[in-house]
Amino acid sequence: MTDFQNIALLVLAVALGAVADALNENGDTNTGHWVEAMEKPVLILSGFVSGSWLIIVSYIAFRASLFDILKNLFKGDKWSYLGDSNAWDRFLKKYPVAGVTFARVVVLAFAIGFTIKEF
Repeated sequence: MTDFQNIALLVLAVALGAVADALNENGDTNTGHWVEAMEKPVLILSGFVSGSWLIIVSYIAFRASLFDILKNLFKGDKWSYLGDSNAWDRFLKKYPVAGVTFARVVVLAFAIGFTIKEF
């Protein structure tokens, strides 16, 4: 598989998870669970295609950098919205939006670079 295809599969998995969470939080749990179920085969496919367990590192980095932004956009919230319902959001709220955004960009760059180098 090409680098672009590997990255696209990982971003698709993150996006499916974000859409599922947004749907579940908006009350459409039936559709949300179906979308969430579609995320797993994409992750499994990316693991088999890459042939390495290191794909998990790439997935975690893509998820850390993109998930919250995508979920907020799909849910209809401001892209930088951070709630109070989980420890991750409470941790990120301690820092200014610009700092969190910069960190997400750095992690996204790492995710892309790592995926290209390793796979």
